Amino acid sequence: MNKYSCTTSTVGSIHYVTLIAEDEQQAKEMAAAEAKVGQARGWSARVLEADVAGPAQIIASGSREA
Repeated sequence: MNKYSCTTSTVGSIHYVTLIAEDEQQAKEMAAAEAKVGQARGWSARVLEADVAGPAQIIASGSREA
């Protein structure tokens, strides 16, 4: 499991989710579902910390004006 930071932008807003997931694809899918914005392919995911204890979970999420 890895800790990820996921982001996407829409007209006027930036959405972000920090979470723990098995891989990048799962992270993107979880972020899109949590924020209810876009599809997984529209999200970027970067590893913040490798080899963290699971289970897969959302740590934080939010949005702000761009």
